[in-house]
Amino acid sequence: MRRFDLVAFDVDGTLVRGPQDLTVWELLNQHFTGTSEHNRERYAQYRAGKLSYADWVTLDVTGWQEAGATREGMIAGLGPLQLVDGSRETLVSLRDAGCKVVAISGTLDILLEHVLPDPPFHEIYCNHIGFDEDGRIDHWEATPFDMEGKARLLRTIALRDGIPLERCAYVGDSGNDVWIAREAGFCVAFNPKSAELEELANTVVRSTDARDLLPHLLG
Repeated sequence: MRRFDLVAFDVDGTLVRGPQDLTVWELLNQHFTGTSEHNRERYAQYRAGKLSYADWVTLDVTGWQEAGATREGMIAGLGPLQLVDGSRETLVSLRDAGCKVVAISGTLDILLEHVLPDPPFHEIYCNHIGFDEDGRIDHWEATPFDMEGKARLLRTIALRDGIPLERCAYVGDSGNDVWIAREAGFCVAFNPKSAELEELANTVVRSTDARDLLPHLLG
């Protein structure tokens, strides 16, 4: 039996972990530009309203592009990122129980393709990077559904599919999950790195195996 009709997941830091909790953006900045300090500076500019999310994505991606990034080189840079144990099994269990399973994340699609081939999500919303025939970065598209946009998207999907928000659950770990945590009927903070998210969450799970989420998400 399912407890929720829809379960949405963050990806970076939740289903995928990196060394020192570095995100895909920080690792790729380190790999191609030699530092991840850009991330803290640009996040501060974003929060201050001095930088749009799309412009933030463009600054990062053009930095990699100027450094000669290719699809193969990006996959090499993603090497330290690993899928959390039990993630696929957890997503499949939720699907088998009849839940709509959705990824709502500020991650990159190339990361999901790398660590979770044939992902068991019904829908995926994240940032996109496209490559030309030589594997060089050709274009990109910033997701409108990170930060505050996560909550907006959850409302949109719930309305579209006729699912009451109280029947929607969300699993995340960071500060960019705070908005959607307020919107979802139930929120799990999975190995949280944000005190605000931990306080907002209905429950906190600390584990190295995503299957420990299932008792909270299935009836």
